[in-house]
Amino acid sequence: MLRRNGKPTSCEPCRIAKVRCDHSTPICRRCKSKGIANKCYYHPAPLTRPKNPTDGIGPPSSIRRSKPKAYVRPSRVEETIAARTLTDIRKRATSSTGTNARESNDSNYLGTTSYLSVFKETPSWTPRASWNCSLQAEFEHWRRDHAYTSARLVRLLCAVGFYRKEIKWYYARGRFTKIPGPLVLDPLRRVQEHIERNTWNQERNWERIYDQITAATSHSLRLTSDSSPEEFYSLFTGENLRWEFVGLIFSLAGNSVRCRYDETHILDLGNGEEMDAYTFCKEMVLASNACIEICRQYEHVNDLVIWMYKSHLYLGSEVLGETSERVYSMFGELVSVIYAMGLHREHHSTNVPFFLSETRKRLLAEIHKSDKTVATLYGRPPRLPLLYCDVALPLDLSDDQLFLDEQSLEVVLNSLDSEGWNLQGQFYPATVIRMRQIMSALGEKMLELSLGSRTTSYHNDLLKTYKLCQRTWDQIPVRFRYSADCWEKGDVIEALAKTIVYLEYLLSVFQIQRIRRQENPEATRDLIDTSVQMLSAIVGMTKHFQHGDVKRNFGWIFGAFGSAAAGVLVTEVRRYTISNQPLPSSTPRSEIIRTLSYLISWFQSVKMPFDLAGTVCTEFIKVISRLLDEALDYQQPPPSSSALPLTPNPHETGNMNINAANNNTTLHTQLPQETDIPASQQQPQLQGLMPDGGPMESLCFGMGMEYGVYGVGDDAFHGLGRGLVSDGMNWLDELGLNTDLDDGGIGS
Repeated sequence: MLRRNGKPTSCEPCRIAKVRCDHSTPICRRCKSKGIANKCYYHPAPLTRPKNPTDGIGPPSSIRRSKPKAYVRPSRVEETIAARTLTDIRKRATSSTGTNARESNDSNYLGTTSYLSVFKETPSWTPRASWNCSLQAEFEHWRRDHAYTSARLVRLLCAVGFYRKEIKWYYARGRFTKIPGPLVLDPLRRVQEHIERNTWNQERNWERIYDQITAATSHSLRLTSDSSPEEFYSLFTGENLRWEFVGLIFSLAGNSVRCRYDETHILDLGNGEEMDAYTFCKEMVLASNACIEICRQYEHVNDLVIWMYKSHLYLGSEVLGETSERVYSMFGELVSVIYAMGLHREHHSTNVPFFLSETRKRLLAEIHKSDKTVATLYGRPPRLPLLYCDVALPLDLSDDQLFLDEQSLEVVLNSLDSEGWNLQGQFYPATVIRMRQIMSALGEKMLELSLGSRTTSYHNDLLKTYKLCQRTWDQIPVRFRYSADCWEKGDVIEALAKTIVYLEYLLSVFQIQRIRRQENPEATRDLIDTSVQMLSAIVGMTKHFQHGDVKRNFGWIFGAFGSAAAGVLVTEVRRYTISNQPLPSSTPRSEIIRTLSYLISWFQSVKMPFDLAGTVCTEFIKVISRLLDEALDYQQPPPSSSALPLTPNPHETGNMNINAANNNTTLHTQLPQETDIPASQQQPQLQGLMPDGGPMESLCFGMGMEYGVYGVGDDAFHGLGRGLVSDGMNWLDELGLNTDLDDGGIGS
């Protein structure tokens, strides 16, 4: 670690004693010889202080320590610093909005698989999107003002009782969390007991506590294959409390509050502070980011770092938006940590306890899936390709089963089938992770074709990937598969999970069909059929929108899957109407129009959550509504005498006269009854044509899959899947479409 002048940093004991340090890491020789190795650490910014003591940002230089102190009661200024919240910082930031707000012309590239590509098929097209600066001033303040950051982190940590209550609720309600509950809840209890036993909040000795946690963070974690859970917990709790685990606590608390409360709900943190839920979530993003910055100084990589990054990214995507470049860049850092630890190679998960080995497999599979989600969302290359990874599926066990004794664990392992699935049909966190990892493997093949450079084997690879679709779905046990009637068969949460995994599968098929259509226009029929299947699954979900989990998740689900399918359908209906050609589809044109009309009128009748995902839905529906109106209102010019008669599409029964259909421009104003919902959603089938023109065996998808959290949108299906745009929807201007609806339209 170097100082600003380029010279090595001295450890704290040597610096304070003003003696020469040999700068050895993690412990210098002098501290070893003196027997004070436990006090040897390298402070990231030991002399940091504000330039102007009167600016109200940091403490005056008089309270900066010049020699070690066992205990010093803080001054009024220091207490004020620690109590300052986002509201005060934001007030200062408003005066410099002009300097902070900026537009990036180089960081908004969206490729051929991105969420906007179905509206404008131009691979090099870059939409105009405003850079999300909602927290930029605060991030900068936390980074520059070390005195504020250190005091603020300790004060926030004093609210550990509040965090534990929220995280316990999060794990009690959530069935599909990624980090096993005991690995979070048991250490969190120990941390609370340690803080309350040492009365941090009463002493308010911010500086000493900060230095103590930083010193513990500077040391590496030592773990063996025989370590018990209790021995593992002791490495980062009590006197060994580390910033990695503190950052994880902040992130999980923010995720819980985000899911549990309305944004205006007032929270009492129990440390003398109150703030609304919206401000709390932003504060947790800033605090966990500060913990990441501290850990980055010591260049240690361990499991706690990965947990902290993953949880922080989930919360960050919720608060900043999925297309935030900060979130995108930090995900790249997470992948770098995985490579540095060697977790992409399976043998690095064998020399650790069983519970930690399975946790690593879960996290790697989840991050691999997130990597493909992000790559598809942006249309950018993935950063964790299977070519360099040994992504072994985690065993289909519950969280508690990971901590069984050796004899009991042997019994449980013998109850799994040959592929590692549980035979009882239970949905565990590992069950959903396994299913989504299988889908992400197909997604990676799709991304190679969509985003990769063309090779001489391109068409061969396309054919192989196309055939792989059926085999991929067959890897999912029938008891876990999606079916159109899964919503009526049982748990709504399970049905939501089945729908999401099914949509992830169809999205890969959808992108492959788009590639085929570019190679052969006759593949338009298969693309439209896949789009109908995706939209039918979305329509089935709308009937259960009032359920808390469906309502909370519907925005990002429609943005990630429904918008692409609806976009293809409405643009193809419009294009074939204007060209006066029959629509190549297995589903009648009239039924497709009814489905789109139902979806538009449904959005008019419900109140979407007021967040980024809800904004996405509203804006997409405006575009879809406008394009559908143009198709229905279009009047064909009088046919010339030389025009050839059109051959009607045999599938478009009752819809032979396109002009007659165009006369019906009135959309549904009320939700249709059960019989009005298109029959195509009742039994989803993937229709496809092999390159030789022969029919491919249709994929009949039978029963079940599952989702988690009763009453909470868990990271099992959020993570890097929600918040599809940054603040505002300026990209719509680039489409050249008028998205303003008449009175009574969307959003009125």
